Amino acid sequence: MQRTTVIQPTTTVEELVQQEEKANDKAIWVVFRKMLVFTVMLTVAPLSSFFLSKYYIFEGMFDMTNSNSHMYAAFVAVGIVHVILAAFLFVAFRDDTPAKKSKLELLKEAAGKKD
Repeated sequence: MQRTTVIQPTTTVEELVQQEEKANDKAIWVVFRKMLVFTVMLTVAPLSSFFLSKYYIFEGMFDMTNSNSHMYAAFVAVGIVHVILAAFLFVAFRDDTPAKKSKLELLKEAAGKKD
């Protein structure tokens, strides 16, 4: 007498959906952290670079007048803003997600369903 066994799936569709939702929530927090870091950098870095370069570099080392040191310190701050924006664009457009399909998408394709 032969015994036939039925192989039960180890994961259900609901479990796959929950895994996808957890992955999406994690991705949202990653994006939020990046935005928060760049927002703080865009606030703190130009202001600190302006005042540090004005007082310590242009007025302290180069003995410039007040108006000239303001102008050159503003150039430094604008340059810092551009560097931070370029870094943000690089990070934003870099592809962090893998190219492989998720388990849920593979299951939908196997069942022939499309959303």
